[in-house]
Amino acid sequence: MNAQLAAILADLNGPQRLAVQHRDGPLLVLAGPGSGKTRVITRRAAYLVHTGVPASQILAITFTNKAADEMRRRITELGVGRGMWVHTFHALAARLLRELGPLVGVQPGFSIYDEADSLRLIKQAIESAGAGLLLRPQSVQAAISRAKNRLLTPQAFADQADRFEDQVLARVYAAYQQALIQQNAVDFDDLLMRVVLVLRDRPDLVERLNWRFRYLLIDEYQDTNHAQYVLAHLLARHHRNICATGDPDQSIYGWRGADISNILEFERDYPEALVVRLEQNYRSTGYILQAASALIAFNRRRKHKELWTQNGSGTQVRLWRFSEGRDEAEHIAETIQRLRAEGWRYGDFAIFYRINALSRGLEEALRARGIPYQIARGVEFYNRKEIKDTLAYLRLLVNPADDTALRRAINTPPRGIGKTTLDRVSALAAQRGCPLLLLLRQVQELPFPAAARRKLAAFVTLVDRIAQEGGSSVSATVSAALSLSGLEAMYAEEPDAEGEDRLANVQELVTAARRYEQEAEEPTLADFLHRVALVSDQDAIDESAGVVMLMTLHAAKGLEFPAVFIVGLEQGLLPHENALRESLDVEEERRLCFVGLTRAQRQLFLSCARERMIRGVPVPRPASQFLREIDPATIVCEDFTAVSYAQAQEPASPVDAGRFEPDPCADFDETDDWAQEDSQEGEKRRLRRKRAAPRRRLDVPRQTMSGGRADSRYADWKPGTLVEHARYGVGQVIWIRPGPGQTRAAIHFAGRGEKTFILELAPVRKVDPR
Repeated sequence: MNAQLAAILADLNGPQRLAVQHRDGPLLVLAGPGSGKTRVITRRAAYLVHTGVPASQILAITFTNKAADEMRRRITELGVGRGMWVHTFHALAARLLRELGPLVGVQPGFSIYDEADSLRLIKQAIESAGAGLLLRPQSVQAAISRAKNRLLTPQAFADQADRFEDQVLARVYAAYQQALIQQNAVDFDDLLMRVVLVLRDRPDLVERLNWRFRYLLIDEYQDTNHAQYVLAHLLARHHRNICATGDPDQSIYGWRGADISNILEFERDYPEALVVRLEQNYRSTGYILQAASALIAFNRRRKHKELWTQNGSGTQVRLWRFSEGRDEAEHIAETIQRLRAEGWRYGDFAIFYRINALSRGLEEALRARGIPYQIARGVEFYNRKEIKDTLAYLRLLVNPADDTALRRAINTPPRGIGKTTLDRVSALAAQRGCPLLLLLRQVQELPFPAAARRKLAAFVTLVDRIAQEGGSSVSATVSAALSLSGLEAMYAEEPDAEGEDRLANVQELVTAARRYEQEAEEPTLADFLHRVALVSDQDAIDESAGVVMLMTLHAAKGLEFPAVFIVGLEQGLLPHENALRESLDVEEERRLCFVGLTRAQRQLFLSCARERMIRGVPVPRPASQFLREIDPATIVCEDFTAVSYAQAQEPASPVDAGRFEPDPCADFDETDDWAQEDSQEGEKRRLRRKRAAPRRRLDVPRQTMSGGRADSRYADWKPGTLVEHARYGVGQVIWIRPGPGQTRAAIHFAGRGEKTFILELAPVRKVDPR
């Protein structure tokens, strides 16, 4: 073995080495969290090159720009990166569409519409289809996205539309798709669908791509949707040299079409596949890993792995319970402040939540203590008005048919081109079947007043000047668009701080263009715009920023931090209320929680609140069922519910610390049926009675609270059991926890959501399923 191969294999464990050295044929790498899967993929790519495979014949695919950049960097450091394709699925599809686009009606320079542009076009399609009173634009957008992920064209969707609503939706889908074609644009889902459709219909192209890419490496395979699954199999149809790396336990994107079956059934698709399990965790300590492993074991749809680590046991997971969400945020901020004084860095901490709404209280608590933080919202930068205004000019340079971009740019800054004039131009362009910019190039022939023709002609001249002066580079074109359009001057003249922020943001766009030019092999304005369009929240995360990171659990995937706080571990938040209707959806929520737990390296803090403000009303929150599923030996529980946070300023001495109810989901106040009423009046009554009732102490011996014999009436009740409530009607049991005289159960009622009861006190009876 030569020195280069020896260096590639030197620091790999046995399973990692087996995966790296596998040459031909399908390979499935089941990689647990923190098991070094990126290392395996990059070393495998380098190993293939050093054993005779040209780098240009290797295609590596992942899911985020951040992951692709990291993979590309590591492969380059191994000396083998040049010529290799390393892309996200969508970036790969965009690159292929630049080659194959004309076969499916997509011309060079096509625009990629983000969700906002897509929604604007959908609203126009709904209006043209006369369906404004029947359909919500956001619902239509989601339905069209699902159809495209299933590779259903407008015609195929119409063919299977039986219901009246679906038939109307089919008309809107067709109108929307026609508008995209007219503007030479695609949405995110189009990128994949159009590439897959052309390959599915052209076996010769599939064969050509199979010869071009002899080895296919796919990361995060558990997150593939149907279109991505079909694309992957087409690209490996002839050689079958497909290496799929992923973890079913980290499949968390079912809500956007990801299908966990793709990885679970890989061996059915490729019976000859070699399966390698990466089970050694290099990230977390033993207690953290044990807690996460116990939780995920409750899922049925998975492939078993025995995760282990040599990092030592570490410290136990801390579980905190608070009276309300505000106390939770205050205690987390104070803990960060205290640990910072002990030598931790701000950049060591991350706070995860299931929904963005929980970030507000956390931000307030951090700001009050002067703790620097950053929210991971990468898309937000490119969604700012000033950035989208600038990008509209650039999109128009690359794609003159982009009417959406023209409408945004033509009167920004204001040029005296009113809505009436623009509507007349649009109507005339539609009548002649040509793009707006092409029509404006003939403006002197149009039946408009002289002043309007002069203003429209000046805009066309401006577009041409930007193209001419900025043609030398991408960054020069961005600078020219800002200066010549008047955008830069407009923001500079704004007197308030908002103008300064906008000016700084557009200048940052120039910096982003320069950075792109340094990284891209062949930088072009079209490719830069495509990269911008495909930015995700994760792309803005900089773990080296030296600040506390706040993000959703979905955005946390693929990251790691020395200390992690997961907040809002309550039934209805995590697992989310929408998921409680289906057991498989609860499994995905459990996987999401598992992902959050396994981001932590040294310290893990979990928290829940007895009560949160929901739409301005305090709502009781039962603790998450996931807390009962974590091995109690891994957790130290601390309860802060007996006093308000203002009365408990000493974090080292919580109320009855260490005597938190052994079942972390136990409720500490007396509960009866009325306590779960969802009306505002019911909330007020509940709060009055709660304040008047004496509070139970938390140091009651375990057997008096959860020991003893359970009520035999509920012995055969289990998740899924159908029951009927005197007020709420028929429901389905989500979870049940027996106890002496206090059998607790969560039940979901259609149209009412989830309610929690003490069954001995509630008018609930079992329903015969027949």
